[in-house]
Amino acid sequence: MMLLYNEYGEEKMKYEAAVKHVLNEFEIGRNYAGYDYIIDGIHFMEMDESSIRHITKTLYIDIAKKHNTTSICVERNIRTTIEIMWRNGTKDAELMIRIFGSGCMDQRPSNTRFFELLYEYVVGHGTDKCSVDCPCFKCRYCMRVVRLDRTR
Repeated sequence: MMLLYNEYGEEKMKYEAAVKHVLNEFEIGRNYAGYDYIIDGIHFMEMDESSIRHITKTLYIDIAKKHNTTSICVERNIRTTIEIMWRNGTKDAELMIRIFGSGCMDQRPSNTRFFELLYEYVVGHGTDKCSVDCPCFKCRYCMRVVRLDRTR
């Protein structure tokens, strides 16, 4: 994995802009603690994809260490942020379906599933040279939308 650095020499996440864009599309701002925790969670997954299989034993603990808090606080803030995102998601159902699949409107995913799907989405779009909100109909996420439209 290629590491990127900002002007201060700090490691920068490759998909940070894409994750921020998705969160902002669902009206999740920096005023939610879960905003930074989700961004950092994707960053840690970027460094070690296996961390998603051990979300409570590795991912939450790594995020908590970075933010000088507890893993319980991290889990709760991420869950709250996802719940708010789901309430706001009804305003942009197409994007919600493109990222989280057709079943997402019934109920919000678990934190683990949320991270899996968000990570797949930003990584998939990054490798296909799509912008996050691009309905190019060439990448697998945009194709999911096409398939849904054809079944209606």
